[in-house]
Amino acid sequence: MQEKWKELQVILEEMKTIKKREYFLMLAVCVLSGLVVGMLVSPRKQVMVGSNNGNNNRSSKGGCGECDCEDGDYDWED
Repeated sequence: MQEKWKELQVILEEMKTIKKREYFLMLAVCVLSGLVVGMLVSPRKQVMVGSNNGNNNRSSKGGCGECDCEDGDYDWED
């Protein structure tokens, strides 16, 4: 076991140069793999998009449902 530890120390002590492209790719792989592992390890949650604050304005026209405006009769300066 000590022999393997000494071999590992010798390998780690050696200086190696890498290109900027290799460094960037290694960094990108680490970040992306961290995201994937984080998604897989995290507990499943129920996802809700929106605030669910009770604002349920609906109409068949797609507008607010309270105005009598026809399509194109909007006064944007008011």
